[in-house]
Amino acid sequence: MISTRGLGDSLIAEMARNADAAARLGAFDPLLTAARFAAAGRWGPGISSMLAGSAMRFPSRIAIADDDGDITYSQLDRQTSNVAAHLRRNAGSGAVGVLCRNHRGFVVAQVGAERAGLDVVLLSTALPGPQLRDVAGREGIEVIIADGEFVALVGGSVDGVALIDATADGSGSLRDIAATRAPCPLPSRRSRLVMLTSGTTGPPKGARRENRAAGADSLGMFSQVPFRLGDRYLVCPPLFHAWGLSQSTIAIATASTLHLRRTFDVAATIALLTEHRIDVLAVVPLMLRRLLREGPVLDEIRPPRMVLSSGNVLSGDLALEWMDRMGDRLYNFYGSTETAIGTIADPVELRESPGTVGRAPSGVTIGILDPEGMPVPAGAQGRVHLASGMQFAGYTDGTDRERRGTLMATGDLGYLDPTGRLHVEGRVNDMIVTGGENVFPSRVEEVLEQHPGIDMVAVVGVDDKEWGQRIEAFVVPLPGVDLTAEDVQAAAADELEAFMVPREVRFVDSLPMTTTGKVIRHRLAVLGQADRV
Repeated sequence: MISTRGLGDSLIAEMARNADAAARLGAFDPLLTAARFAAAGRWGPGISSMLAGSAMRFPSRIAIADDDGDITYSQLDRQTSNVAAHLRRNAGSGAVGVLCRNHRGFVVAQVGAERAGLDVVLLSTALPGPQLRDVAGREGIEVIIADGEFVALVGGSVDGVALIDATADGSGSLRDIAATRAPCPLPSRRSRLVMLTSGTTGPPKGARRENRAAGADSLGMFSQVPFRLGDRYLVCPPLFHAWGLSQSTIAIATASTLHLRRTFDVAATIALLTEHRIDVLAVVPLMLRRLLREGPVLDEIRPPRMVLSSGNVLSGDLALEWMDRMGDRLYNFYGSTETAIGTIADPVELRESPGTVGRAPSGVTIGILDPEGMPVPAGAQGRVHLASGMQFAGYTDGTDRERRGTLMATGDLGYLDPTGRLHVEGRVNDMIVTGGENVFPSRVEEVLEQHPGIDMVAVVGVDDKEWGQRIEAFVVPLPGVDLTAEDVQAAAADELEAFMVPREVRFVDSLPMTTTGKVIRHRLAVLGQADRV
């Protein structure tokens, strides 16, 4: 089945939504419009022009509020140009790696490298030394701008790169370079952005993105989600991840104030939400779960106007629990580093169909295809494909995602319900076949996560001579809770069919996870070793 969002909408309704979005985003502000055109004419499409346009129109507005205080748009714009001038003089023609946590230095480094005309590689703070060395060599990185905590890692792992400390104060540090005023000529080439995949199925790949003007698909997203000019954002996911980066970019493009903390901390997040008017909170589902566990303290916060979740599966139970507690302000986004945002579920859809990832905004096409690439009937399960103008340009190693014409595979299995909402059931490679029955780990995990004594759980299939695969559950109990395997199996049996109940339960202290809360399933076998349980 193939569905294109917007084909059944009336032209008048579509125009009204677009006009409302344009008004919210400042399209009818002549000074802002002029600033945006001037910035785009100077820097071309990309975050450089977004920052410059916001700085020209709102120079004194706070751009970023982080652990080091506040910085205005004019200050941020000037600092990025100073860094660009330095890189033009000293960095050669290789790529610039950014190895920073969530603070202004990340933005200064990224935009500075873009303005210098150098490719930007966003490096995960969780990369071990050998992978960092491999990524640096593969991507042609000549300069790494890194937080002080990673300087020793870079120095001990990567040879032949220049290193700029992003958090030190001394001569040659990023702060020193950003404060040294210098003319910034226009770059001779367009910068490209490289983001690393999550690495849940193997070593991370470099996903290449070209800077391009906004298309119909991004405009459709702004029509579907009520982003506004001048909001206050709290972006909790790491900025080197596609989800965190996209939300920080929207904040800058809308001349909003971006609140950042180096790492996610539940108490610090609640304090920010209590002390400040936060309009937009961007999270991953694991963060929502952690916040909900704070009990009555959460009732003291000022509920954000919008809570945006992506980066991993948002279960129906978790969505309803959050909305019951904090109001119907939750939006669920679905997509990937390669496909960009594909669907959005608003609060009404999450109430009507908990667990859905929603509908495609205008300009995005969903395809549900069989293994041969043919559309499946309405309501039937198939492989989820997306098409939009924001797809990535391929991996830097020369490979690509599976494509069927303009449609790109997400790697997930799912179906479209009668209303056109997408439901994702799990990763193609994660499905467990036990005794001839198909089991998605996410369904078992969703049930077990409701147990009051379980903190986290991950389910995998293990080879079994009799059943083909047997289901194993790796369980992290809450502190102080005494759980048995029988307790876990009984909780599963109360809600699930017999073949979905884990045959083995292993208790562990933690699960191998990415920085956005995705379980690295191929590493779960290590947790099954006797000295780890």
